[in-house]
Amino acid sequence: MLLFKFFIVIGMITMGTLAVEAADTEMKMVDKNCWIEVFDDTKYDDKDPHLILQGPKDYASLKDLQGKDWNNEIESVIVGPGATVRAYKERDFQGTEIAFASGQRVPKLSSLDMSNDIESMKIACDVSPPTTTSAITPNP
Repeated sequence: MLLFKFFIVIGMITMGTLAVEAADTEMKMVDKNCWIEVFDDTKYDDKDPHLILQGPKDYASLKDLQGKDWNNEIESVIVGPGATVRAYKERDFQGTEIAFASGQRVPKLSSLDMSNDIESMKIACDVSPPTTTSAITPNP
């Protein structure tokens, strides 16, 4: 009887561990189309510093992102096909706001009066409605 209880306890611990691992896997899933790439130079110059920010995520400040202070340093952007971005002139989502649509490319933020003026941003992932199919059964 003691051996049976031992197996029950071990089975419960194993099932609990599997549930935690499944939750961790679910948390790590990333929408590969939901991102913005920011450049500190015009026309997407990838020879100079640039950075891809994965969404969904809110950045109250762009300071110290991968070791660089991006506050007031962004001059061009490319938005991923599954993202929409709201960028703000001041930290904590304050000041002038500009919105970028999915797939938008802006080679010169100066054309939008936002060159070197972005200090915070919100990246949202577009949610596509699920595709449904229905079968039509002919009347006999």
